[in-house]
Amino acid sequence: MRPTILQVIPALESGGVEIETLEIAKAIVSSGGKALIASRSGSMVEDSLGKGIKFYNLPVASKNPIQIFKNISLLKELIYKEKVDIVHVRSRAPAWSAYLAARDLHIPFVTTYHAAYSSKTIFKSLYNSVMAKGDRIIAISQFIKDHIIEKYSNYTWFDPSKVRLIQRGIDFQYFDPSKISEKSLNELRESWGIPPHMRLILLPGRISRNKGQNLLIKALSLMKHSDVIAIFIGSAQGHESFRDYLLQYASSLNLSSRVKWMPPYPDIPAAYQLANLIVSPSLTPEGFGRLMAEAQAMKKPIITSDHGASREIIEDGVTGWLTPPGDANALARALDYALDLPQDYLNKIGENGRARIKNHFSKEAMSSKTISLYQELIGEK
Repeated sequence: MRPTILQVIPALESGGVEIETLEIAKAIVSSGGKALIASRSGSMVEDSLGKGIKFYNLPVASKNPIQIFKNISLLKELIYKEKVDIVHVRSRAPAWSAYLAARDLHIPFVTTYHAAYSSKTIFKSLYNSVMAKGDRIIAISQFIKDHIIEKYSNYTWFDPSKVRLIQRGIDFQYFDPSKISEKSLNELRESWGIPPHMRLILLPGRISRNKGQNLLIKALSLMKHSDVIAIFIGSAQGHESFRDYLLQYASSLNLSSRVKWMPPYPDIPAAYQLANLIVSPSLTPEGFGRLMAEAQAMKKPIITSDHGASREIIEDGVTGWLTPPGDANALARALDYALDLPQDYLNKIGENGRARIKNHFSKEAMSSKTISLYQELIGEK
């Protein structure tokens, strides 16, 4: 019998959760299973259909309680129609609908816990708790695993033995610096308007107050090096006003010519390769921090905030550098220090980084462990 796995996420747009959903769906198909994805439609749907994955366009992104309730019926119909063996969710709003649907139909329910969700109110704590109600709970880093156990260990319904550490994985065939041509780099440099004498500091990821774009701008104003340009590359959808604020803030510090925002670029490995340094100055702890792993896979030195999963992914002083969260002066000093290093030393940092990611954070290991978890649940069922 071919096991049928239904993954439920808010939408198939660009992002780390969406990439991982597709990677696991492909692994399901490769291992002889049937892969389904239920979400709102998005830019990555075409890619899913091209890999033998079946897509269902459902309004599971909604946080409206009425729609969440309606989604229970929609998901139950889908589970029954496709004879689903396991339901796997990665986000809280769709998780409530999927949890109640799976419970009613006695289908194993898996969650992937992606972040240390804030819970300042009783309602928010209740809302978050669905991610700890899985028959298996996948923690994407040791930081997240520790957070889950600390957060829920006093609840009688929570079973810590159900938490499994499966760290996120990177596709080394895709993030391979040897595949990037000098011609494509020159074309990218020209299209982004980076003068030949300027060095590039890249901050990939969506525009968000938590990602530290404003901290990098402040650090740029404090650096001794002026031959550098900072580019934020990522979606600003829903955060256009903050993007505009960032550019205005840069202008107020006389950095308008040295700070740019670029929308998501289809060849992100080339963007990494063009950069001299990658920065991830997040103000809140990252659950994993995919860009940190991607940068190291591309042999790029990275500077990031010293909290969350950064401490697992970066080996301080060996593959990159950790700086105190929110400290613009420390970030500026780290950037100046890295830019002063000889290229041979930076190359060694890059080699160390790719080796570390290969050894600890491969896509193959993530996929294999997830498929084994599915098989374990099906065996129990």
